[in-house]
Amino acid sequence: MHVVLPAPGMTVRAALWTLAHRLGVAARTPAELLTAMAESGGRTVICVPGLDRAADPGRLVGELLNPLLRLSQVRLVVEAPDGSPEALGLTAVPEAAVLDLDHPQWTDRARFEAWCAAVGADAAAYPSPGRALGVAGRPEPRGVAELAALVPRTPDGTPDPAGAGEQLLAELWTATGREGGTAQLLADPTLLTYAGPVAVTAALEGQAGPVAAAWDAAGPALVAEPDPAIRAAVLRTRLIGLDDAAVARLGTVAAPWRAAWGLWPDSSVGWPGPVAALAVGAGRYAGQLLLADPGGTIRTVDAATGTPVAGVELPSPKPLRGVTVTQDGHLVLLDAWGGLELLPAEGTDAAQAQTAAAALQGAAGADLSVLHAVGGLPAEAPAVADEAGRVYWRQGGQVLAERLHQGPVTALGGAVRGGRAVLASGGLDGAVRLWSPGAAPVAEPLDRRDPLVSAVAAAETPAGLLVAAAWADGLTRLRLVGSPEPLLELRLGTQVWALTLAPGRVVLGTADGVAAVDFGA
Repeated sequence: MHVVLPAPGMTVRAALWTLAHRLGVAARTPAELLTAMAESGGRTVICVPGLDRAADPGRLVGELLNPLLRLSQVRLVVEAPDGSPEALGLTAVPEAAVLDLDHPQWTDRARFEAWCAAVGADAAAYPSPGRALGVAGRPEPRGVAELAALVPRTPDGTPDPAGAGEQLLAELWTATGREGGTAQLLADPTLLTYAGPVAVTAALEGQAGPVAAAWDAAGPALVAEPDPAIRAAVLRTRLIGLDDAAVARLGTVAAPWRAAWGLWPDSSVGWPGPVAALAVGAGRYAGQLLLADPGGTIRTVDAATGTPVAGVELPSPKPLRGVTVTQDGHLVLLDAWGGLELLPAEGTDAAQAQTAAAALQGAAGADLSVLHAVGGLPAEAPAVADEAGRVYWRQGGQVLAERLHQGPVTALGGAVRGGRAVLASGGLDGAVRLWSPGAAPVAEPLDRRDPLVSAVAAAETPAGLLVAAAWADGLTRLRLVGSPEPLLELRLGTQVWALTLAPGRVVLGTADGVAAVDFGA
């Protein structure tokens, strides 16, 4: 078994998010999941217990399980009552192998009797553990009023979701979805984050409003996260600028990290669009962050508050892979075709920078893929990397190169440590590597996971060199160099395309917008 997908209470959305997380891919639609699995190539065996107890078994079969079965490398092991509509609906394969657990040959009598003796069950009910336990059928579900009365209250009379427990709140949300009337529960968003996320996802199916929309946006992170406090931090992040009351209520839950600001669609503050690249400003952009969308529009925001400042006027907007600002204040763009373009800082002689950019472009043995300007390297030029796994930098009037990855370099960042530049790179190979230009590369990567690295950043801190890395499945990990355990791991529910670090803060550019997260280290 590669993945277990417990079907009870699952909607198609929850099942999709759960499968994507457990398979290590980013997918928000069944089509995206099927594409990712088809590209992986390896056989995948998925176990689906309790199919008949899904929130909508027919939809789960039709929209997700049958399409999965049509992939030649996928096998499903499904538990469902024999002859039930759910079992009969699995029509993507002409014949399924059926194991009927009511047949005695599948249960060892001696072990069954020993188990009955241990738990006080009736051994005469062999081979059915349900009948042995005296379970005649499913109990009638409790109603909203009965369940709500069981939720403990704080001294001021407000619900105490932390004291209620995840199971009770999950049952409450399931009953609310069944009977209707979710508005009253949505008034306190902590009731969502302390409940089982699968039950909440089912109850919010088709609901409108900022909290329901934020839950949908963050869903892949929420169903994957076991800690209610972190679920509260994720949901709060996605509600900044959209529902101030919900943000304040969720902010009462203590979590290891907390968003300082965020810019999302329909935000009251503003929205920069998808953030494909991030850069820390210098010169005329000092104190600002530059946010580039995939189409080539660049906007600036105040780095401390996220307040939008202005747009950057470009001679000819075009799709961008990267943007960076050199120490001299020159803006350097990397377009979708691997071409470098330099926009000189006002009042400066950019001839040297133009020469350096042309030299870097000419030295590359493949299309350039990423770039980053870092102190400790010559001020007029950034470091760049290409599709062949090499990184280039300019030193002493020459372009030097080092091959660091198998396949394309997909992310580049850097910091200054002891007066020397330290560059961090990530690749299609899933590896995150550190090295100083001119020194021999370290044999082992700093970090490695299966998905490609979508963004990296590095910063020198009082505790040591800190590296942030994001992978294509949506995980961002912060690690102090030399520490065996990550300092922080977080997910926001979408892919992270760009990262920057500031003291105690990481800024994440995503397909949905941008957020600044404080982690206090």
